[in-house]
Amino acid sequence: MRRIAIALLLLMFLVPAAWAKFTGIVLSTPFPDQAVQSGRTAVIPLTIHNFGLDPQPVKLKALSLAKGWSAEFQGGARDVGSVFVEPDGSREVSLRLTPPKGVNAGEYTFRLAAEGKDHRAELPIYLHLAKTLPDWLSITASLPTLKGAATTQFSYDAKISNKSGRDILVNLSASAPQGFEVAFKPQYGAQEVTGLQVKAGEDKNVTINVNPPGDATAGAYDLEVQAGAGDTRAALRLHMVVSGKPSLVLTTPTGQLSGEAQVGRTEAVTLLVRNTGSAPARDLSFSAEPPSHWKVNFEPKRVDVLPPNQDAKVTASIVPASQSLAGDYVVTFDAKDGSSRASANYRVTVMTSTMWGVIGIAIAALAVLVVGFAVMRYGRR
Repeated sequence: MRRIAIALLLLMFLVPAAWAKFTGIVLSTPFPDQAVQSGRTAVIPLTIHNFGLDPQPVKLKALSLAKGWSAEFQGGARDVGSVFVEPDGSREVSLRLTPPKGVNAGEYTFRLAAEGKDHRAELPIYLHLAKTLPDWLSITASLPTLKGAATTQFSYDAKISNKSGRDILVNLSASAPQGFEVAFKPQYGAQEVTGLQVKAGEDKNVTINVNPPGDATAGAYDLEVQAGAGDTRAALRLHMVVSGKPSLVLTTPTGQLSGEAQVGRTEAVTLLVRNTGSAPARDLSFSAEPPSHWKVNFEPKRVDVLPPNQDAKVTASIVPASQSLAGDYVVTFDAKDGSSRASANYRVTVMTSTMWGVIGIAIAALAVLVVGFAVMRYGRR
């Protein structure tokens, strides 16, 4: 094992060193063997490298062409016959191979050369002509993952590539979580579309707008965009991270924020706290601002977690002060977590024993009046 490790280390150091000593001209292309559609001009990207030589012009030649074909080297939007390459530099040109009329499907071979002062490089090119190329689509996004609030519109910049040999209509659709709205817009234009016409070999940019529902909870969501043309399909996976915060509402189950109480007696009030936000409310606590010398207790005193779109009931026990006079008082209830707070003003009508005495006297007086009225009316008969 030790010998193998030493051998690998030697290779790691010696191979780069061997390449570093290489000098000469290199002619290359990313795809020297490829398929093209019959009757169309093939455009081949070429790169001429100068490794360790003096700066010099490099002549470009087509040593052999398939019968009837023509070849032109182009650089800087013009026909060129040579390029000037600096030491350890490179130049890029395009080779245009134009077929003769009526060319048959099949394989065609071309041989190219790049000749410097004392060095020469050759490169074979193989083209496979077909009547039509199979449809081939791809769809990619520069930033497939975005983050924002539930009220944010998530906009993804995507590119649709048509690598087939014909113009196609690409239909667009999306599979998104429930409640999420997806729309497609071309790079230039505000109109929403469901499809794009993409020419052969062309790339088209499209904006994918995703609107989460307003009540979307915080978390990660995935959706898939499909691009289709006939039997050809391409898919793009998009990700979004919805950030949120809780939003609290404090009320009663009936919505009524008033009640009665008696001095010295406990009045139980049921409160309802609701989380209308997009993130859980955690460690909820309750407090009250009652009139002076009043007592207010809560059960439960805390709520650990209140998820979005859910509510919890809390009982507030109110005891008016012994010296409270009859009348209306206001108790302010509060519910809060680390980032949100809700308040509710609850009106309490205090009924005292004196008040009930007055009411009793009034009832007795009313009874006397009724009896007297009856005697006066029916006694004469």
